[in-house]
Amino acid sequence: MVRGSLMHASRLGAGTAAVIAVLGLSGCAFNPLSTFTTPTIDQIEYETVTPTVSDDALVTPGTLTVALDTSDAPQAMQGADGELTGYAVDAARALASRMGLKVAFVDASSAGSALGDKKADIFIGEINSTDGDVSSLGTCLYDAASVFGKTSDGGSLSVSTDTLNTSTLGIQMSSASQEALAKQSITANQKTYSNINECFEALESGEVDYVICDSTAGGYLARLMSEISYVGALEAPSTLGVAGLSSNDELCRAVSDALDGITVDGTLEAVHCVWYGTMPYDLTTKTVSGVNLQSSGSASSGSESSDSNNETAPSEDKSSSQEDTITDDDINKLNS
Repeated sequence: MVRGSLMHASRLGAGTAAVIAVLGLSGCAFNPLSTFTTPTIDQIEYETVTPTVSDDALVTPGTLTVALDTSDAPQAMQGADGELTGYAVDAARALASRMGLKVAFVDASSAGSALGDKKADIFIGEINSTDGDVSSLGTCLYDAASVFGKTSDGGSLSVSTDTLNTSTLGIQMSSASQEALAKQSITANQKTYSNINECFEALESGEVDYVICDSTAGGYLARLMSEISYVGALEAPSTLGVAGLSSNDELCRAVSDALDGITVDGTLEAVHCVWYGTMPYDLTTKTVSGVNLQSSGSASSGSESSDSNNETAPSEDKSSSQEDTITDDDINKLNS
C-alpha cells in the first residue's frame, strides 16, 4: 500500500479531455482541445448530462454514493489537504460524471457491509463474493506481483524467468511478492528491504537489478522516476471491481453501462495513466516470459496482499498484508 499525494499527471492520450472534464467539472463536459486558443470564461460551453437513473434508485437523490476502502492507497487515500484522492476515487468521479450525477464517498472495507446497510449505491474494491444480493458490475483495475527495472533512457524492458534467476532482486521482506517468486520457482539472490521506497532507491542506485512488488504500488512510484519502468507481471492479476445490489436493477444497469462507456472511450485508461504512469491498464498484455500464469483466483490473490476483509485470517498469512507498505515519511522523502 502507498500513502502520499499525486505529484503530477503524465500524458493522458485519447482520454485527456474526458479526464479533465471529470476531475474539474463534475456533471458537465468541456473539451479543452476544441479550440487552438485559450477561451475566456464566457466562451466555455457546458454540456448538461441528463441523469441516467431516477432518484428512487439512489441513496441520495442526484448523487452516486460510492463506498471504498480509504486505507487502500494509492487506490484511495487522504491527500495532504485532507481530501480523499486516488485512482478509485477518480474512477468513481468518471462514473458519476458519465451518469450525470454528483459523487459522494463513504469508507467501507467490503461490498456487503456498505451495500447491505444502504450506506452506498456501489462499492469499488476487492469483490470477495457475489453471493446473495451483491452483484459484480465490472472491473476497473488489475493488480499483480510484478517486475520493475531500470533503463538509461526509461524505455521498455523485457525479461524472462531465466534472466531473473541470474539477477539480484530487491523485494520487501515478508511480502506476497516473495510468495509469487517462490510459486514461479525463481530462486534468485534477494535483497530485502523494509518498504518499497527503499527497494526503488536500491534499483535506482544499481544495488539491485530489478524490484519485485505489487504493481499498483510500483507503478505509482515509478511514474515519478524517469529511468524506472514496469517490466511485466509474475502471476495472473487480481482485480478491483465495482459492485452493486442485485435488487437495484435500474442502478446496476446504469453503472454497468457507464463503466463500459468510460472503458471503451479511453477515460478509465487515462485515469490509470495519471496514477500509474506507463504501466499498462491490462497487466495480461505484458508478462514476464516463462512465468506460469495459471489462475490462482482473484480472491486468493487479493487475500495475500490485504487482510482488511478477512478478520479470521491465520497469523502466518498476515505478514503478506504488509505488502508494499509505504509510510508518509517514505513517500515525502521520495518526492522531495
